[in-house]
Amino acid sequence: MATRRTWIHRAAALVASAAFTLPALAQQPFPARPVTLVVPFPAGGITDQIARALGQKLQEQLGQTVVVDNRPGGGGQIAAQAVKQAPADGHTLFIAATEMVAINPGLYRKFSYDPLKDFDPVTTLFSSPLVLVLPKASPVGTVGELVAAGKAKQGLNFASQGIGSIGHLLGEQFRAKTGAPMNHVAYKGSAPALQDVMGAQVDMMFDPVITTSPLITSGKLKAIGIAATKRAPALPDVKTLAELGVPGVDASVWFGLLAKAGTPAPVVARLNEEVLKALKGPDLGKRFGDQGLEPMPMTPAQFGAFMKDETTRWSALVKSSGATVE
Repeated sequence: MATRRTWIHRAAALVASAAFTLPALAQQPFPARPVTLVVPFPAGGITDQIARALGQKLQEQLGQTVVVDNRPGGGGQIAAQAVKQAPADGHTLFIAATEMVAINPGLYRKFSYDPLKDFDPVTTLFSSPLVLVLPKASPVGTVGELVAAGKAKQGLNFASQGIGSIGHLLGEQFRAKTGAPMNHVAYKGSAPALQDVMGAQVDMMFDPVITTSPLITSGKLKAIGIAATKRAPALPDVKTLAELGVPGVDASVWFGLLAKAGTPAPVVARLNEEVLKALKGPDLGKRFGDQGLEPMPMTPAQFGAFMKDETTRWSALVKSSGATVE
């Protein structure tokens, strides 16, 4: 029969064993298996392109397979759920855009995740400011002329990517700041909206530089102002709206990398380090910079604070616009 002393010795042995085992587990190298980048959009779009280019660089740097998993639908909810259901170990990551973090949670009547509670920020990736574009043949050449034209014709028709989209909300803010009479025309995405702007079916639109710069430089669209605090490198001759007398109307689409909440801090730090290394390289920086995206490296803490600020800002704009999605 085991004596009390025997039990004490056995317990001490177990504690000692655990003391050696737990650090070994904690120090398990990362990544220990393939890493998955979950994208909330179909293949072929800009978010998918970023994910695949980043995945290739991370695969080279980490020495581990990196795969892209496209999970479109539900305003990001399908992709987010895939990450939430995975282990919190950094092997399944969420590449989110502005809408998925700062807009959709306040836009949808029912939303299945809280970006600030369900995910740990790793880093921002790229951003692209919105630009105010008009039909090439439009007689309007300045913001002042645009506002005057709106008042003269009892309202401008402004296109957006959809109800509650970043272009919709920025258009509403522009209307409030300038007093220009404007009527919102919602489309299903940028492509059909831009097509109607080029065809002069609508008067104006706010859309990211990443999608509009080729159309502007080729002469298919007219740009009269950048919604940013500084000019866009891809369109250096286009003044900011602040320069044109409309301060405070600025917005960018941005893309960030999120891990499931509870991911070990050393893993988040390693991911941040590797992603920032990839962003600094010529492959990603030049490739996407030429398309109108600007690298946006941040520490996890900086990204977390940025997410909170963006959520506060866009939630207020969603509420004031009255936009909602079932």
